Amino acid sequence: MVGLRWRGMIAIVALLAVVVSACGRSSGANNSGTTQLAVTTKAGTKPVDKVVWAVYRDVNSLDPIYAFDYPENTTDSLLYESLLRQGADGSVGPGLATLTYTNPTTLVFTLKSGVTFWDGNPLTTDDVVYSLNRNIDPALAGFYPAVFTRVQSIAATASNQVTITMKQADYWFPPEMASIPGMIVEKKFTQAQGSNYGTPAGKIMGTGAFKFQSFTPGVAVVIVRNDSYWNSAVKPLVREIDIKGAPNDASLTSALLTGGINGVYAQSLTTLDQLKGNKAVTLTYGPGWYTDAFIVSDLKGALGDVRVRQALSLALDRKGLIDAIYHGTALLPKWISNPGTFGYGKSVFQAAYNSSPDMTQDLAKAKQLITDAGATGKSITIGMSSELTGISIEAAALKAAAEAIGMKATLHSVSANNFINFFIDPKARAGLDGFFTLNYGDYAGPEALPATFLIPEGSQNFAGYGVQGKDPNAADHAKIFNMFDEARSTADDNARAQKVADVEKAMATDLPWIPVLQPLIVLITSNNLSGTYSSFAYMFSPWADNLGGI
Repeated sequence: MVGLRWRGMIAIVALLAVVVSACGRSSGANNSGTTQLAVTTKAGTKPVDKVVWAVYRDVNSLDPIYAFDYPENTTDSLLYESLLRQGADGSVGPGLATLTYTNPTTLVFTLKSGVTFWDGNPLTTDDVVYSLNRNIDPALAGFYPAVFTRVQSIAATASNQVTITMKQADYWFPPEMASIPGMIVEKKFTQAQGSNYGTPAGKIMGTGAFKFQSFTPGVAVVIVRNDSYWNSAVKPLVREIDIKGAPNDASLTSALLTGGINGVYAQSLTTLDQLKGNKAVTLTYGPGWYTDAFIVSDLKGALGDVRVRQALSLALDRKGLIDAIYHGTALLPKWISNPGTFGYGKSVFQAAYNSSPDMTQDLAKAKQLITDAGATGKSITIGMSSELTGISIEAAALKAAAEAIGMKATLHSVSANNFINFFIDPKARAGLDGFFTLNYGDYAGPEALPATFLIPEGSQNFAGYGVQGKDPNAADHAKIFNMFDEARSTADDNARAQKVADVEKAMATDLPWIPVLQPLIVLITSNNLSGTYSSFAYMFSPWADNLGGI
């Protein structure tokens, strides 16, 4: 749902239009949302022996309960499969199972017949119950227990059925079963591996069209085609995919142009202009589901005053960041959530989004807010990494914004590989007021990202927003929690969309996180490759099943 998400990592965009080469792909966008953006590229037609795919850092784990960032999600989505599946357009349908409701709080998942793991063993209800329960096992300390807060029980109720009973209706749960929390591992194999499961010292077992071969830190995760894949309709053309960390923009760009790297879902790539128009690569633009934001991680300091958060937001030069980091492939935000996430209730969301103002710069108003808050001369500490170019530029911009309105700001830099610690280690966050993220929810719904921080137990509620003892304005923020909670229980898509839109508007004022920009997906591939997802669904679904040569 870093640092890039971590869930972290930016000209004027009144109308963004980009011309994309090959396959008739085109894209255009404006601040009303995104239109004419590709969600897939044309399926490959020729076999390919090996593809090297870049992610912004090395993969840390291949256990899906610890997949919470771009490198892990990009890899796990090829190896494991979830109970339900997200299409490239964000739609949710059957995956390893189909879903039926017997009533609003009883969900029955019926497993597809013939599904096997890589070792040939059949998928069983025991595997499903075990996999889902691993998410909430406190001894494992996975990243997704908040998804299951309304779950009362998970049980096999027939030889091919698993029934999940809810404490109360939860219409955000099914799409989560089409995402990382719904991915299934083999029970016996996982138990035999113990603490080595998903680590370089161990092995893994999934059902996907690609299977694990090796995991060497500093080198790559190597996966190969599963020629015994249970779904005979899917026949990948690529024999091997090596997924490797490439944190340096210049080195990544050089490798893309020389063929050392064959593909990447690029985030805030500062060398994008160098790649545009180069015949060695193809650029494809798709709808983003993520948000570039500043996470407020401490409400006991200067940022505990909403006027200070509002002032910093007003002081940011977002248009300059669009040029400096995203080279035109991002939008000014109106909400915390990206308009690319409007996967249901689309007309309701779009109308509410269109009626919301862009977040633009107003230094005079920002200075007045700082004066009113008595925050002149107060200091904030910003977590960042000088090794991550986009993050470094953003941090410098926020520091300049704070100083321009009479505050002080200090940059606290860590290595690219340690940036993730801001998200998983409270000690790493100690002394920080906030840090940057390129963050996302687990499916195409505007509530998916706020659900990680807008509930007290949210996995990214680092500041304790709405929590007594951590948030000085907890009582006021409880009102937003209640609105959000009500939306979660609303069955009708349009009615639920309206309630979520009301919460988004409230957050745009209160700013528990400060949105910076709303990026598009930028897919870069070698010019002889095609067939991948070009939407954010690549983070949760098998994006390379149709990848091949052209």
